[in-house]
Amino acid sequence: MRALAPRVVVIGAAEGPRLARAGRLAVHYGVPRLPAVDVLIRRRPLPVDGYVIDGAPHLLDRVAGVGGLLPARSFADLVVHLRAPGRTEGEEACRVLRYFEARGLLAGFGPDAPDGEIVVAVDAAVRGRTTADPPRWP
Repeated sequence: MRALAPRVVVIGAAEGPRLARAGRLAVHYGVPRLPAVDVLIRRRPLPVDGYVIDGAPHLLDRVAGVGGLLPARSFADLVVHLRAPGRTEGEEACRVLRYFEARGLLAGFGPDAPDGEIVVAVDAAVRGRTTADPPRWP
């Protein structure tokens, strides 16, 4: 039986570190890296065989809209939040981060955390998924 490919969203931190981290995770899992703007704003279809989406938390918040909720489990096994150096959670917190955290889908990491720590978290999240059904649009 083939292992399920992860559906990961990488958010936060500065654009450079976020793009680099998302790219490395995509290569590690052999899945495409997609900019959040393509998926959320331009409504690009999500690949069935897993992906890594990268974007800023405020972009996810914008798409959710006032009072709206993102269908988190339909498109993400795990949201990796790369915290910016020298900033506290309170400074960086927004509605969408609290939403994913409340659903057990958010894992926070410092920008210098080893890739291996994030891979362990992603693998654990994918183990909890029981189906490879194609995700719905977020």
